[in-house]
Amino acid sequence: MRQLALMPAVLALLLLAGCGGAAAGADAQPAARSTRPAVKETCPDVAWTPPPTLRIEQTHRELVPFSPTLLGVHAMWAGDGVTVETSAGGYVDDLMEPYDDLGSAGSMTLAHGVEAEVLRGHAQEAPLLVLLWRDPSVEAPCDVHAVLFTGADPAVEKELLSRLE
Repeated sequence: MRQLALMPAVLALLLLAGCGGAAAGADAQPAARSTRPAVKETCPDVAWTPPPTLRIEQTHRELVPFSPTLLGVHAMWAGDGVTVETSAGGYVDDLMEPYDDLGSAGSMTLAHGVEAEVLRGHAQEAPLLVLLWRDPSVEAPCDVHAVLFTGADPAVEKELLSRLE
């Protein structure tokens, strides 16, 4: 009989202990706050637009991560038998790795007096013209810029180059 008399007191203590423990645990450890992602910076894109005389349209554009907060830009255009790729940011070796038969063809002065290295080669039997330069107004790896023209004859190359600012 004495055990029955203690039963309500034991239940009451258990209930209080359970509720108090949960409440104390909730107050003691506040929920962790999530941090906002860092602001991302994008390298300045290559200033090139397709000539209006050719039916060339942008087919691809992607941001290339160099760090958790720095992104390069790679874009592609195609049309009229010509492919154009531009890359802003990166490392020269990485950009030139797919093209093993490139040879130096001199240099070219771009806008603002920047000198670009001119390289020629072939990509799957099509003529390839590459201009590679460093933009002194931005820091590495954003300073590396390249434009690649594939499949253009000399007259079209000249027209494509004229659109590079």
